[in-house]
Amino acid sequence: MQTKYNKFSIKSYLDLSQLIGEYQGSHEENRVFALKNERLLENPKKLLLLWTEKNIFRVRERLESKDFTDYFSSLSNLLAFVFLLIGFFTGLGLLSYSGNSPVNIIYFIFIAMVIPLVSMLFSLFSMLSKGDLLNFFTLFIPLTWIEKIFTFLPSSKKLDTLNEIFSEDLKKWMFIYRLQLFSILFSIGLLFGLLFMVATQDIAFSWSTTLKITPIAFQEILELFAKPWTIFYPNAIPSVDLVELSQYYRLGEHLNPEMVKNADKLGAWWQFLFMITVFYAIFLRLLLAFLSLYFYRKQLDKDFFSIKGVDLLLREFQTPYVSTEAPKVEKHLEIKEENNTQTKETTRRAYSHIVGWNFSSDEIRLVNDSKEIQGLEVNTAGGSHSYYDDQKLTENLRRTILLYVKSWEPPTMDFIDFLELLIENKKIDEIQVYPLGTVGRYYESDRKEIAVWKRKIEGLKSKKVWVIDAE
Repeated sequence: MQTKYNKFSIKSYLDLSQLIGEYQGSHEENRVFALKNERLLENPKKLLLLWTEKNIFRVRERLESKDFTDYFSSLSNLLAFVFLLIGFFTGLGLLSYSGNSPVNIIYFIFIAMVIPLVSMLFSLFSMLSKGDLLNFFTLFIPLTWIEKIFTFLPSSKKLDTLNEIFSEDLKKWMFIYRLQLFSILFSIGLLFGLLFMVATQDIAFSWSTTLKITPIAFQEILELFAKPWTIFYPNAIPSVDLVELSQYYRLGEHLNPEMVKNADKLGAWWQFLFMITVFYAIFLRLLLAFLSLYFYRKQLDKDFFSIKGVDLLLREFQTPYVSTEAPKVEKHLEIKEENNTQTKETTRRAYSHIVGWNFSSDEIRLVNDSKEIQGLEVNTAGGSHSYYDDQKLTENLRRTILLYVKSWEPPTMDFIDFLELLIENKKIDEIQVYPLGTVGRYYESDRKEIAVWKRKIEGLKSKKVWVIDAE
C-alpha cells in the first residue's frame, strides 16, 4: 500500500531525508515530474510531498520514520496516560476529606492556577529565547526527567542518530508543544479528581492562611480571579458571606460551631474550583498549545526546505531541461535548392493539438517546456501505436496541428501514410511539421536533415503542410 503524504510531518520529514540520501533523480526526470503536476509548481511544499510519495518505493531498507514514529507514539501515549493519572490522583489527594477538618481551597488554587500560570510564563520565555534559557527551565519540568528515564530503555538507543537529523530549533518547538499537551492532560485529570470527589463525598471547603487577610479582601482577590466567567457563570464566584463563613482557624481541636452548623453551604466552593481549573489550567494552556503548534509547524516547514538536496531538487522542478552536454554546432556547406516547400521560421505559442511522431508523452512535455509552446491536447503517434490507433487519432484532430518529428530519422512510409490521413481530414486547416534535433543540440536540426524533410514534404503537393525551419 502506497504511503500518502498530505502535509509536512515528522514522518514525511524523515522519509524525504532518507529518500533524497539514496535517490535524487535526474534533471530530466524531475522536470518531467514537475510538468506532469504543473498545477503544483506554485506550491513547492505539495510538490515535494507528491515527489516523495511517488518515489519512496526506491528506498530499499526499512523506513527510519517507522522506528521513530512507533517509539515516539508509544512513549507519547504512555506519558499521556501517566500525566492524566497523576493529575487525577493529585486531585484526590488535595480534596481528601476525613470529616475532622475542612479542605483548604488554597492548596487546590495553588496547583490549579498558580503553578500552571508560572509554567506557561516559563514556556513563553522559552519561545522568545534561544535554547540556553529553555535548557535551564527544563530542569524544573517533570516531563524532562520522565523522558530521561525512558532513554535507558534499549529501544531508544537506535533513535539517537535520528534525533541528530532534527535541528535544535525544531527539537525546541517539539518539546514546548508536547509540554503543553501533557500539562493539559494533567489538568484534565485534576478536574476529573475534583468532580469525582464532589460527586462521591460531601466535602466541606474552607480557606486558611497565616497572612493577615480579611474575608472581604480575600473575596475581592477571588472575584478578580473569577473575572473571565463573571458574565456567563456568576454562581461560580464566592460571595462575601461564603468567604466569611468558611474561614478556618487551626487553633483548638474542634471546628468553629458556626462552620459545623452551615456545613452544607461550604460545599458551594466546588463551582469556583471547577472554573479555576477549566479556565486557568486548561483553556489558557490550550491557547498556548495552539501558539506553540503554529511555531512548531512553521519551523518544520523551514527545516523541510533545509534538507540537503532539496534546494537542487526544487531548482530542477522549475528549470527547463537542457542536456548538460556542450553542443558543438558543426558548419555545413549551404545547400541551395529550388523547391516550393512551404516553410515557417517560427512556431505559434499555442496550438489546439500537438502530436509527436515516435515521441513519448514525457519527451513532448520537455520539448514544449523548452520551446515555450502550449497545446490544448497533446498526443503521440507512430512507434508502438498501430495504424488503427493513428487513424482514430487523426479523426479527432481539428484546426492547426503541430507535428513533432525526429529530424535525424528520415520520413518512413508509415509517417507518410499518417500525414496523408491528416491531409484528408477536412476539419484540419494546417499541419506544421517541426523536425527536432537531439536534446544535446538543444533540439536544433542539422541543415542536411531539414533538406531531406523538405524534399519529402514537397512531394505531397499539399497546401496544408508547412515545415518549421527555425534556424
